[in-house]
Amino acid sequence: MNVNDKYIKIAKDILNNGYDEESLNEDVRPVWENGENAYTLYLPQQFVRYEKGEVPLTSLRKIAWKSAIKEILWIYQDRSNDVDLLKEKYKVNYWDSWKNEKGNLGKAYGYQINKEFKSPETGKITNQIDRLISELKNNPLNRRLIINLIDVDDMSEMTLIPCAFLTMWTVTGGYLNLTLIQRSGDFLAAAAPGGINAFQYYVLLRMISQVTGYKAGDFVHFIQNYHIYKKHIPSIKKIINIKPDSRNNPKLLINEDIKEFKDFSIDDFKLEDYYPDQTKYDIDIAL
Repeated sequence: MNVNDKYIKIAKDILNNGYDEESLNEDVRPVWENGENAYTLYLPQQFVRYEKGEVPLTSLRKIAWKSAIKEILWIYQDRSNDVDLLKEKYKVNYWDSWKNEKGNLGKAYGYQINKEFKSPETGKITNQIDRLISELKNNPLNRRLIINLIDVDDMSEMTLIPCAFLTMWTVTGGYLNLTLIQRSGDFLAAAAPGGINAFQYYVLLRMISQVTGYKAGDFVHFIQNYHIYKKHIPSIKKIINIKPDSRNNPKLLINEDIKEFKDFSIDDFKLEDYYPDQTKYDIDIAL
């Protein structure tokens, strides 16, 4: 089953079998910009598996793939929570709704990557991304290779608690495999199969694999609450009836000369044979 088939299958599953938040007759936390409740149809505990070599990028609608990569560089390479930096350095402009008066996300996202701690393996002071890379190079059978963007002690000081928050890494032979855990997934905006979330963490897998000497292996994406906002249903119904371009067979090329994680830039990534549908959609984001 290719990425587009996965997109259609899960969309139909949510539409046909999803639980209706509005029928509970209770308010929900997310709201639209005008303050109205942002109700969804949702399914719990869903996962999508991408096999070795599969680029998780749907062509049923156009995905801003460069912005997806820029967010990964901002969080994991810059180790930043600064929304203003994201805008100035990468020209990604849609995080303003969550920034605080200092222009950042509080103790969220890159703040957690930049936080220093004592390595449980070496006893030396490190951070999460440096520890992961070091252990993959020197202790690849370590079964504690995780990166976590949520520290419960810091949650009250996060302007946005990360949705895709936990990655787990495992080496099998010459392959590096990744599992992404996502607490909540807005299907249309980011979390659909082949959407921004899946693609950007596939890119992270490729980057980490390259600098540690492995091939990118299997990628599993687990979403605890997979939902379609009711306002998005007309768009979803249109998208799942799109006929994909037969030429579509996306390939992500990464500059093979890059050997250190800190050296990647957006110019080191090239996407070939991506022919998405060009229909534009108004995608409201619940706050």
